[in-house]
Amino acid sequence: MKSLPFKLVSVITALLFASCRSNPNELDQIPMGIKPPTAWISANETISSSSEDTFNNWLESFENEFLEDAVRNAWKANPSLTAMAERTIARGEEAVIDGATLFPQANLGLNASRSKRNLIGFNLPNGSSSFTTESFTTGINLSWEIDLWGKIRNRNKSASKRFEGSIAEYEGARLSLAGQIAKAWYGIIESEQQLKLASQMTETFKQNQAFVENRFTNGLATSLDRDLAESAFAGSQANKTMRLRLRDSLIRDLELVLGEYPRGRLDLNESDQLPVLVLSNLPPPPASILANRPDLKVARLNVETSYLELSVAKGSLLPVFSLTGGPGSRSEEFGDLLDKRFRTWELAGSITQPIFNAGRLRAGVRRSEALRQASLANYRATALRAFEEVETLLANENYFNAEVSYLSQASVAAQSAAQSSWDRFRRGVQEIFDTLETQRRAFEAESRLLGIRKERIFNRINLFLAIGLPALPPET
Repeated sequence: MKSLPFKLVSVITALLFASCRSNPNELDQIPMGIKPPTAWISANETISSSSEDTFNNWLESFENEFLEDAVRNAWKANPSLTAMAERTIARGEEAVIDGATLFPQANLGLNASRSKRNLIGFNLPNGSSSFTTESFTTGINLSWEIDLWGKIRNRNKSASKRFEGSIAEYEGARLSLAGQIAKAWYGIIESEQQLKLASQMTETFKQNQAFVENRFTNGLATSLDRDLAESAFAGSQANKTMRLRLRDSLIRDLELVLGEYPRGRLDLNESDQLPVLVLSNLPPPPASILANRPDLKVARLNVETSYLELSVAKGSLLPVFSLTGGPGSRSEEFGDLLDKRFRTWELAGSITQPIFNAGRLRAGVRRSEALRQASLANYRATALRAFEEVETLLANENYFNAEVSYLSQASVAAQSAAQSSWDRFRRGVQEIFDTLETQRRAFEAESRLLGIRKERIFNRINLFLAIGLPALPPET
């Protein structure tokens, strides 16, 4: 007849084999409910189609090595990004911790006890009515929950998915930081140009004021003309001061993002001209957005996690198989613990089936099912929002090109009109008010042109971010 230990070992072997069986991966069959079109609807027909290889690293399209260096430095020095990296590492360790539950847990223990017993009613030879005993035990205590239903494996996979989601969030933060730096960079350049334009405007109105003041002194201009000229000059000075304030604020914002002290004295080491960007190729097809964008990676991993956690919740309704025990030694003398004659072993198995828990476990299953449905809906919402962003930004490309063209024409015409108006004023055939207003419109047209060129660059950066392209090669 087979001994009890042999039977128990046979049962353990069968359970171990069952717990290691591989099941079909349901995560590959998740119905995400998204069918993107084959091409972007808002893409300009004049833009030629291209492969994904055309768009590799969007910062390189600006051909600005100083900007690329700034992004690399920010990835190393930005404290918020550093904190996020450490939290990502912590999430990875959590996955390791959860994964450890798949394996047996072993602890080495040493126990010592001393007890006194009273013997009432016994007539011992030496007249003693009590005795004292000592006991020492040592051994390895093993405990193992056998993952017969895959619950622990799914919990471990869920933790791994959360870790992957943290990595994707970190990638998204790096990408977003690169976009912030690029927009701040060209925002500062545009601000410098606006400041130069404001300085020109101030100098022009200063000369106007001096000219009108001289004419007023000679009785050739009225006090109204003098007041209008002084008002225009003071207004231009206020505008120049505002541009100084905005430029300094933008510089400090960029320094902060770069992880530097906000001194307000950043040298961009670059020309003060905004780049002219030409979108010569289409971005990758819509389907690639689902795989490239970090937020969609996170949303998909959340869906996969919800499926795994639903399996874990269902597994909680099933019996739990566990083993405990291990080898050891027991003796009344501490020095005998290493003696083979005092060695012991213990092995115990248990099966636990939940019977009554006031509906807590089944509520957990329903909760996990609701979260699964919510994660699917959130993925679809995130994907639709991503498609909407790209379509809008592509459509904006056409609008911005038209606006730049029209404002360029308007600026040239306004400057010509301002020169003609000043000549007419000097000849005495036009009032000073009309002349000042014409000059103001010329500067305003040039200012609007600078602003729309900056917005076109921002739109291009947002387009690169929306399609999920990396800012720089992975090794950086």
